[in-house]
Amino acid sequence: MMKVNIRTLLAAGTLGAAAVVQMSVAAGTDPETGQPKQSVGEYASDALITTKVKAAFVAEKGLSPLNIAVETQDGVVRLSGEVDTAEQSEQATRVARGIDGVKDVENLIKVKNG
Repeated sequence: MMKVNIRTLLAAGTLGAAAVVQMSVAAGTDPETGQPKQSVGEYASDALITTKVKAAFVAEKGLSPLNIAVETQDGVVRLSGEVDTAEQSEQATRVARGIDGVKDVENLIKVKNG
């Protein structure tokens, strides 16, 4: 019988719910021009990239999607949050760069006591 890690199960459920919310929220408008910031297709693509990055964090030993926030705009992934070690921060960047559709990664993750 397979043991299920409760933390992993909760993270996966949270990611699934976040993906649904992201896909249902409007892409937003530029306050200066009143024009959409992104087309619906671009927004959906960015939301999919964000979801794939978070899912990859769930599968990656040593990374927690609960500690790292992921935002994507125009294929550029921005990581923020706080991790225990510089290696975890670097690992998050490597994982994000490995996701199909990612053009670049901005790592704003802070290292605790670092």
